[in-house]
Amino acid sequence: MSPMKAVALWLTLTTTALIIGFGLAWVVLAAVNAALPPFGIEDDDTLRERIPVALAYGTWAMTTLVGAVLSWRWVRRRRS
Repeated sequence: MSPMKAVALWLTLTTTALIIGFGLAWVVLAAVNAALPPFGIEDDDTLRERIPVALAYGTWAMTTLVGAVLSWRWVRRRRS
């Protein structure tokens, strides 16, 4: 496999992981919002408001990072 094909395959797999991570972040956000009581005006700019967002972004980032690393390892194994 040529280096350009390997990079293109890695980018494709990483983009797929990014999209899957975005979907998982929405699922996490919906689950956390369903578990927590509704937010009121007194919760504006508090930690209670930021926890669901932090969990969603963390899920998205970890899924993308793990997907990128695993796809890189898979592409390297296919090249040899």
